[in-house]
Amino acid sequence: MATKFVVLFALLTVALGHAESDKRPKTHTDKLSEAEHFDKEGEHNPDYDHEAFLGTEKEEFDHLPPEEAKKRLRALIREVDNNKDGAVTTEELTDWVKGVFKKRSMEGVDNDLKEKDANEDGKVDWNEYSKGTYGDQTEDDEEMKEFLRRDKRRFDAADTNKDGFLTREEMAIFLHPESSPEMSEVHILETIEDIDRDKDGLISLKEFLGEYEEEPGEVPDWVKDETNRFNEEYDKNKDGKLDKEEVRLWILPETDHLMAAEEAKHLVSSADDNSDGKLTIEEIEKNYAVFVGSEATDYGRALPKEEL
Repeated sequence: MATKFVVLFALLTVALGHAESDKRPKTHTDKLSEAEHFDKEGEHNPDYDHEAFLGTEKEEFDHLPPEEAKKRLRALIREVDNNKDGAVTTEELTDWVKGVFKKRSMEGVDNDLKEKDANEDGKVDWNEYSKGTYGDQTEDDEEMKEFLRRDKRRFDAADTNKDGFLTREEMAIFLHPESSPEMSEVHILETIEDIDRDKDGLISLKEFLGEYEEEPGEVPDWVKDETNRFNEEYDKNKDGKLDKEEVRLWILPETDHLMAAEEAKHLVSSADDNSDGKLTIEEIEKNYAVFVGSEATDYGRALPKEEL
């Protein structure tokens, strides 16, 4: 399952990379960390895990000595342990990682809203958004017309009460359609448009696999896995391509929950010394580098001051 997200986000990032303005919403590129998920050898990147667990304040405690890191980690784990039974389950870690991700996402939403809200009324209309994103660039440019068409379609879908403005909550679903059920149709259309290189309205296996080019030798395991998933799980009518409803099976449901669940499973498996499916404080302390690294913690703002 983990390769599903690697492929999906890599594909969509590449598909948009050549054409995006710096100020456009970064469609489909949401991830739990700014760091790469895997290194060149295919191993989990510790920096990714640390930021997924700790959030955006990582730099604040980036050079704590190990003993101080362990001390602060013990306090943080009490916050993760929802039922206060002294152990952390995969479900509790999933909820925690989702919360960290949501907090980071909303910080980005607030920054974008402040940047686009020219009259400072706490909401953004289409003119504020388009001018704040593209300035006074002419619509005669074909690429600009396409940007505006896509953004307007997404803006209208995110404007749930149809008053012509995006509130903070609506701006959040505008910027993160992949995590918003009300934006599923727009999310599906954008996915097809981004990946459908031959513009037939469908996604072939080659398009599904993105930049992968077949080479002599052993086929990579991830290609085998994704090809099997394409054929067995998504291509229901067995025509070799994914239509709109089949793409829905691929990219939905709730992406941020699935990402968080995969990360939580990885963290638990990395520290679960007795393989009972949950982590004790002792296991977490013993394997603290999985969560905060030898000189990296970042949960100062996640902890109540009395816990520090």
